[in-house]
Amino acid sequence: MKAKLHTLECDEEDLIDLPESWIPVRLEHNGYATPARKAYTLYYFQRA
Repeated sequence: MKAKLHTLECDEEDLIDLPESWIPVRLEHNGYATPARKAYTLYYFQRA
């Protein structure tokens, strides 16, 4: 069984209330973040 790794661009405020079904795996800082681009990329699995 393979689980799909999802990505989400987010800011600090978005990380406070993650859904219960998400399993965070990795958080990367976006070095070239602009107002149009979020500061972080969150990688996560989703529970079935």
